[in-house]
Amino acid sequence: MIYSKAKIATVDFGFCKVEGLMLPDGSYLIAVTQANHFLKFAAHPNYASRSLKRLLKGDFKPIQISTELNPNKVNAITIDEFKRVIRELDKQNNAVASAFIDAALIESVERRFDTAFNIKRSEDERNALMELRIKRLLARRQWTDVMQDRHTKLFGAKPTPKQFRDWTVKANLSLFQKPHFQCDRDTMSIEEQMQIENFEFLCCRWSKKYPSDTPDQILDKVLSTF
Repeated sequence: MIYSKAKIATVDFGFCKVEGLMLPDGSYLIAVTQANHFLKFAAHPNYASRSLKRLLKGDFKPIQISTELNPNKVNAITIDEFKRVIRELDKQNNAVASAFIDAALIESVERRFDTAFNIKRSEDERNALMELRIKRLLARRQWTDVMQDRHTKLFGAKPTPKQFRDWTVKANLSLFQKPHFQCDRDTMSIEEQMQIENFEFLCCRWSKKYPSDTPDQILDKVLSTF
């Protein structure tokens, strides 16, 4: 499908900026290469359309569009199709897609509570919070993946929810002298957030350094450095 020129504007998601497109009828699009910049589903931008077609199992009909800044036509998808891409990538354990779904859901609910209680937040504040939440979620995802992969490799099974809970409580008690943050990292101070991100980064790093260590051994070694 071919349309006339689209308007272009930078869309800020806090942790990532993309060039958004708007058609004359007011509907929104995102270029396939920009979607890849956001979600990292293709190894190179030149392969983005091919990767997207494979991801959507052939059900992919891009819109060819030029912009007011560039006469060359690019492949673009609608916001609804972009949502499908995010959902499909989440099913395939794409870290960015999964983190974005969680962070966007939190923001959507929070916006409505802010409206109800007449709380005013600027877009810069919301973008900063979105970026922080994405960083937390990605760091936590890396840590839990490391512990799960190591446990599966050594013991032939994924760790149980209780094991994950015990590791988290042990880390929190060692780092912050309390077992949990009510399952909400927004209650952490800036210093605490930086501390937990450093901890999670070291867990990933030390797991590579000690490929035969159990999850408990990795955890003990990392905590001993703080």
